[in-house]
Amino acid sequence: MSYLSFKPGANPSSDSLKATKPKGSIKKAFSQWILENYGEKYREEIHRQRSQKKAMYVTEKFDEPLVGIIGGGFAGLYSGLILQSLGIECEVFEASDRVGGRIDTWYSTQYDPNNVDAAGLYGEVGGMRVPQFSADMLPVQHLTLAVNSVLKYNGLEDKMVKWRKFYYNSDVQRLRFNNMKEPITAAEASLNSLNFGVNHGGDLDMVWVTEVTPASGDPYLPINMVLDKVNERFLKKIDESFEEGFKMLMEYDHYSMWGYLTNEFTLEQLEEYYDPKMGNPKDNLPYSVASYLETTNVGTGMYSVSFVEMVIAVYDWSGSKNPYDTSDPNVYMVTIDHGMQHFPDACRAVLNLEDGVRQEDGYWAQAEIGMIKGSNDAYGYSPPNLTPDAEPPATVPPAEVHKPSPGAPSKPKQRVFMQHRVTKVDYDEGLFKGNGGIRLTVQRPFGEGLAEKEYPFAITTLPNGNYLNGQLRENFFNNLSFSKATAIRESNYMPSFKAFITFKNQFWAKLGKRQDKGLGVAASDRPNRQIVYPSYGYEAKGGVLQIYCWAQDAERMGALSDKERVYECLKGIQYLYPEVDVYAEFAGYDPETTTKTWFWDKHAGGGAFALFGPGQFKNLYPTLLTPEFNGHLNFAGECCSVHHGWIVGALDSAYNAVLNILEQMGAEEKIEQMKATWGELMAPDVSSNIV
Repeated sequence: MSYLSFKPGANPSSDSLKATKPKGSIKKAFSQWILENYGEKYREEIHRQRSQKKAMYVTEKFDEPLVGIIGGGFAGLYSGLILQSLGIECEVFEASDRVGGRIDTWYSTQYDPNNVDAAGLYGEVGGMRVPQFSADMLPVQHLTLAVNSVLKYNGLEDKMVKWRKFYYNSDVQRLRFNNMKEPITAAEASLNSLNFGVNHGGDLDMVWVTEVTPASGDPYLPINMVLDKVNERFLKKIDESFEEGFKMLMEYDHYSMWGYLTNEFTLEQLEEYYDPKMGNPKDNLPYSVASYLETTNVGTGMYSVSFVEMVIAVYDWSGSKNPYDTSDPNVYMVTIDHGMQHFPDACRAVLNLEDGVRQEDGYWAQAEIGMIKGSNDAYGYSPPNLTPDAEPPATVPPAEVHKPSPGAPSKPKQRVFMQHRVTKVDYDEGLFKGNGGIRLTVQRPFGEGLAEKEYPFAITTLPNGNYLNGQLRENFFNNLSFSKATAIRESNYMPSFKAFITFKNQFWAKLGKRQDKGLGVAASDRPNRQIVYPSYGYEAKGGVLQIYCWAQDAERMGALSDKERVYECLKGIQYLYPEVDVYAEFAGYDPETTTKTWFWDKHAGGGAFALFGPGQFKNLYPTLLTPEFNGHLNFAGECCSVHHGWIVGALDSAYNAVLNILEQMGAEEKIEQMKATWGELMAPDVSSNIV
């Protein structure tokens, strides 16, 4: 997920994200708090399942697949990699012709990594960036180091992945709203009304967009201070006490972001920014203010999601700061060099080896990025898979850690099966000598028909909308618990739209005067909403602009034909670059390859990422985590986490699913091995908290 891209009038690295993030994982504390306060049924069911441990499955080496994994996205791949590292056999079934799920890279037909003029002709259809230093997000970088280690001693260096810098923002990124005569840059935005005042054709009373010069401090527009005040009391309270902060925050879980702004937040809560011209101190924010905040910060309809979801999202973005230097105002993000698709491809390559990540590989990788302390008993950060532009600032100490010993090359062993679509999941209590198990019906490729596969345990990682299998007579699931079926049906997913528009010349770089760097994100109120400038390829003559929007904007763009979507994007780009003949610079339409609407994707099942609605954290999250069928079927995917829309959400959920299986088996040694190799990720149902 990558909304909150900019805030008019403020650098997001210093204003809306200015709250100091406490040490430790705010999201892990949030997850545990929900389960402790609203997860009674979850705890009871986990306790019941684990009281029937299947010790019969525990041996030193599992020769037959113990776990069937549905889906080859990051939740499926990570589940498989953990199991492989523990010597537990598994099989992964992916319905499409690639792994990665909602991580996907578009490559132009002219793309050539060895040609300067063609090496930048690609873009990210799905997830495109990772906060570099966030404690919660570090497992994503850990995974790249762990798989790289295995790939290296297997002679597969060409599949190793590197991180390069993602340029999140800049002073020269462009903004234009509401028929402004011309665009402005982010550096000029702090005191600009963006034409939303009634005197300029908008609907905001001028008091909201009239410059205020305080006795001390910088001038400001009141409208640009609202979100700081909305978030401030919750963030401060959470920093003081997780327990009290979450309790206060969850009192408003029944509100959407829009509902909270217009029905709960009052003008007097603006405190020093309040002006009597705004209205009575007890009045709520007017519709026009909420509309402005939604329009300029996210996208049309996005404030319908949970207020709690929006507040805690601030912590994901504050994790983009440098934790080793609190005075550093910069935002640090990274992306995979040459495209994010290389990342899941590397995971697949390791999974299809007989032996995978060793404990020493995983331990070394944790220390290299500061998940654990190094040999000097201090945290550091110096992963060897960074390109020069992604190297950390001088204030970040290097990690001190001994490198793992070279491993022995491994034989191939297929565990990932492509174009194998699981169409049905059945629980049969008579399988495996009456201990029960899961039977998967798998549609094989090339006219090979259906196959039935049986496993003691299964992990399903599909987006919730994808459990509609479209088959005649047969359901994907039968006899799910009422609460699970309800959670799958009700959990809210957010649509998103992306497009990749190729131009003959990189006019944006010349006009932005940052040819050696990315420009960040341009934004407008046109249907395409955002231009994400590339963070690479500036040595070339031509290049690609990426369009990105969410929610209702994405649905409406997606309802057009492919060519019409491209035309809408061109109009939006022209709006932000009136001094350029954008149509003359356009490199030409490439049918059916340059736009993507995740809402309609048959593998995504109705959305790009989960984004809960009001009340869903309390009522659905514990249920999504709960295994079904006496612990034999586990659910994973970013929806089953508090990190919605991020790769790490998929990883956390996969870790938790594997942990559930190991606990169910009574495999205590395997649990300790998993923690030593992969770290202690977000796993809210650690046995000591449950039984």
